[in-house]
Amino acid sequence: MNTPRFSPARLRHVLQCAARCDAIVTSKDWLRAFWYHENRADGIAMAKYDNGGGDHVIALFTSDEKVLIKGFDHESDASPHAREEYGIWPGLYDGMPPGLSELLRDEAVEHEDVTFACWSTDGASWETGTAVIPGDIDDGSAWLLDMVQMNAEDFAGWAKDYYGDEFDLLGEARIRAIFKEGASDIS
Repeated sequence: MNTPRFSPARLRHVLQCAARCDAIVTSKDWLRAFWYHENRADGIAMAKYDNGGGDHVIALFTSDEKVLIKGFDHESDASPHAREEYGIWPGLYDGMPPGLSELLRDEAVEHEDVTFACWSTDGASWETGTAVIPGDIDDGSAWLLDMVQMNAEDFAGWAKDYYGDEFDLLGEARIRAIFKEGASDIS
């Protein structure tokens, strides 16, 4: 299982920027791949990447700088749906601090649709549960975490491919400016 290479603060910034850029290109929720809600519930910010094909990453940020990331690769053999007896892969959430594990109860988190999870309690390092997923099973963490750890140029490349002609509404210069300035006004 991979963990983010970005710090929790940088990951939050990138997800805010991606959501802001995505919202500029389209106001149609069903077309957007990135969302960021600063105050989802009780001071918890929620970011989501959803490729529309059944795969997603959800990141929850607490006011005390703790972060929970849960990802789901619907084609992974680590998926609860791919297992002979439906269930979350043993150990994925083991060791998660109670303050973060309580966040899994939010219906929007879809806690059972999970192939990897990690968290940060110190704002600097990442932890995972005790799950042992065999090396021949791809949990989706590598490619899904790459999707939420883009810089402005990576996002521009993705957006050109994803949106095609509609990308002109955004443009590369505007993406660079958004990623540089931040995105504190996202709803």
